Amino acid sequence: ALLKAPVGDPAVSDHLAIITNGGGLGVMAVDAVTDAGGRLAELSPQTIERLDQALPRTWSHGNPVDIIGDADGARYALALEAVLADPNADAVLVLNCPTAVSAPEDAARAVVEVLGGKAMRPRPPVLTSWVGGEAADAGRRILSAARVASFDTPDQAVRGFMRLVEYRRNQEALMQTPPTLAK
Repeated sequence: ALLKAPVGDPAVSDHLAIITNGGGLGVMAVDAVTDAGGRLAELSPQTIERLDQALPRTWSHGNPVDIIGDADGARYALALEAVLADPNADAVLVLNCPTAVSAPEDAARAVVEVLGGKAMRPRPPVLTSWVGGEAADAGRRILSAARVASFDTPDQAVRGFMRLVEYRRNQEALMQTPPTLAK
């Protein structure tokens, strides 16, 4: 895993939105979230409607947002823009698995382009996991060059997200005023 901070503002809670081009990969991430004590973000009706307009009819219609195996960079961009705008998503995990009909580097470039946009600030942290060994290397290099947090597996990415959540909780605990000592 690359040890870079995720792009975005620190997570404020433990609601994670997941975007994936592979249903099985999304299920693995959901299991990791559940096992780590996190929660899936419940996407707003506005986000679902926006995704309905942008994605094929066969998309998952929920979180994880399965944008289907033939997703190109444009579809990744549309989904990421919609999910980043959702107030219920404290962070976004973008997953990619290699398929015969799409290029991981196109998806990575789309993610970097969306994250480079100035209109979306502030935004939730974004973490990524491009799986597939050598097939995913070009995409990982693009993400790394743009300083986007990238992990080898969805499980590692979820653990990274939960560390952000834990950090924020610890910061909030440190800022609490202790009760007055009784005399």
